[in-house]
Amino acid sequence: MAEHDEPLQNPIVAMATRIRARRDLGAAIDSATADGPQPAGDDDESRFAALAEVLATGAKRLNSILGKNGVTFVRLENPLRLRLRFGTKRISLDLDRERQLVIVTGLDLDGEYQFDTSASVPALINLSKLSTEEGYGDALTGSALLKTISADAELPRPAHLDAPGPMRF
Repeated sequence: MAEHDEPLQNPIVAMATRIRARRDLGAAIDSATADGPQPAGDDDESRFAALAEVLATGAKRLNSILGKNGVTFVRLENPLRLRLRFGTKRISLDLDRERQLVIVTGLDLDGEYQFDTSASVPALINLSKLSTEEGYGDALTGSALLKTISADAELPRPAHLDAPGPMRF
């Protein structure tokens, strides 16, 4: 094995590391987005702006953990549009004011969504799914969007693992 090659990791340990990373990232996202801002009004534009704030806060928290290869959150104004990017994954959210819907595209979330007015945080319900489909009626929150886009994220290797360790010769 060459010096620049990393040692092969046991597949079980690698899977456990990925599961732990996903759980840790999920907890960080939930803690950042749990007390999201409430909409300033009862219209879809204010709800969409509140969802944008939740996504911005969650993306900042993710990026503080993942570093420069984190989630990119883009907020486009007039009209308000939202974009999330992580590696090759893309999610876009566009507000259709006339029909009072949010159009979501990317990562098998494609469809027309409507805001759930009874939810404590900004949440969307997919109107494009039939009642017999899996996920029918499930709310799509900022936390769920960030977890979906960062599902394959890997935590950076801790610096102490690159150190020679306690036994030095």
